Amino acid sequence: MAESVAHGLIRTFFRRSFFMTVIIAVALSLLLPIARYYSDIRIYKNDSLRLLENFSRKELPFDPRDILLNPKRHEDLLKRIAVFMEYGNLVEFKIWAPDTTVLYAYTDSSITGLSFPANRHLREVLSSGRMMAEIEEMTNEENRALQGHGKLLEMYLPVWKKGKITAVLEVYRKSPQLNFLGAHNLIIALLSLSVPVLLYLLLYGQFKGAAGEILLYHTELNRMYKSLARSYFDAVRGLTKALELRDMETEGHSERVVAYSVSIGKRLNLEEREMSKLVIGSYLHDIGKIGVSDTILLKPGTLTPAERKIMETHTEKGYELVKDIDFLALGAEVVHGHHEKWDGSGYPRGLKGEENPITARIFALVDVFDALMSRRPYKEPFPFEKTRGIIRGERGVHFDPAVVDAFMGMSERELADIADEVRRTGIHYPVNSAIEKLLSLGNPVR
Repeated sequence: MAESVAHGLIRTFFRRSFFMTVIIAVALSLLLPIARYYSDIRIYKNDSLRLLENFSRKELPFDPRDILLNPKRHEDLLKRIAVFMEYGNLVEFKIWAPDTTVLYAYTDSSITGLSFPANRHLREVLSSGRMMAEIEEMTNEENRALQGHGKLLEMYLPVWKKGKITAVLEVYRKSPQLNFLGAHNLIIALLSLSVPVLLYLLLYGQFKGAAGEILLYHTELNRMYKSLARSYFDAVRGLTKALELRDMETEGHSERVVAYSVSIGKRLNLEEREMSKLVIGSYLHDIGKIGVSDTILLKPGTLTPAERKIMETHTEKGYELVKDIDFLALGAEVVHGHHEKWDGSGYPRGLKGEENPITARIFALVDVFDALMSRRPYKEPFPFEKTRGIIRGERGVHFDPAVVDAFMGMSERELADIADEVRRTGIHYPVNSAIEKLLSLGNPVR
């Protein structure tokens, strides 16, 4: 069983982790080329600005505005600009005056001498005096001749003379394109795909071995827990038997009330956690009577008000005994609340209605039913119909109406069969089933 579970978990782990590895690999194969592209763009911008800056420093030692006034005097410069355009992979070279007049335009000479509204980048360079470079679409009016090129690297460089900006160079250079099918990007993509997958395959053997060991440890720990929990439960049953003998309860009382409680709990569709609380609490409900003296506990006659007050402390004493002990703490709700009443007149806290947990409300009815149906030193057992009548009469007063309705759905024969099975075997089958589920819950208390 454990081996098949281990193989199933490993297969699930392999499928899911392999898919995750493939997703990571594909993501890396796409993201790394993009990251490389943007890194290349940054380098391209810086290199382009340095190239333009060197050209400006070397070729524009005069006031650039003189180009517009005396173009023939600067024919050699214009030739060098043409060479710079060709070898620099440029598509436009403009010189702006500070008043946003175009002093020179290599590609679109028709705009030379015209003034245009300064675009955002031009205004920023004129105000800050810093050069800049951005990848831009050609949308401005003065760039109509460049619109067929798509996105270009747009560079601005201020030209300084005697501490003043005398012109601004606006140069457009072709921008590198992102090409996933390029040789470098294909290599990066293949490496990105292969490295995580290879790493995963190398580690899979380690994962498989580690998963197998963890499952073996888990199986062993679960076996040890069940063994320990069963020992605890056997101790609980032994303690309950001892209390039963001391309290002069009828033989089988402790097992019967647990069996009745489980039957009602199943009719009310209690969850496994609540059923576990009900089973342990039903066994331990009177554990607090350890702290009540025999003179009161075994008194055959009616208790005095003072003695009754002492007897009623058994719920608080029982709760204090079990509430901080793992496994026993499952029964704390029943131990503390099984003498509370639906109308709030019970003890020790006077809880009303659903303020008292459902497990305690179930056991409150079961405890009264078994007491009425049993022989005690101070009374004979009541007939079944009389007992049912008493419980029906306490619906909505002593007992939760829903619990009474569930109880009323059980026939005399069904309840008698439960009592008979307890007398013959010592424990009712549904209780055994509830206990097995309880042991499989791990530690449901915390």
